[in-house]
Amino acid sequence: MQKLFLIVISVIVVFLCSCTIHDDPRSMASTRISLTYDGNQCQPYESFVPQGQEIEITLINESEFDITWHLIFKPIAGKFEDQNPKNILASASALAGQTSASTFTAPNLPARYDSLCVRDGDSDKRALTYLLVVQPIEK
Repeated sequence: MQKLFLIVISVIVVFLCSCTIHDDPRSMASTRISLTYDGNQCQPYESFVPQGQEIEITLINESEFDITWHLIFKPIAGKFEDQNPKNILASASALAGQTSASTFTAPNLPARYDSLCVRDGDSDKRALTYLLVVQPIEK
């Protein structure tokens, strides 16, 4: 009986140790984000920022192409055009093989926004990422 009890307890401990606890997205929000573009992907796929804050974005362009990052807003109705200036909330650019830094103001509405790393001159070559705007934790 005692052996069975120890086995059950061991299984429970192993199970609990394998479970992960996800951080509150609000605690992961930062006023500084960094995106790396390798020619195909822009990473990280998700960045967390506090709503309405000035955000410093660093673009690390490891590709041989000039790129522009766009924070976009998709309309609820109608056709969406990602290069339409009415749909772009913020932009930043980096020359081929270089790093650039710029700032933008995060949207006031907490939500998940799409953002794109787009090769300049070839808008069909783009990489999708997400900007998660969250309400900061009050301390």
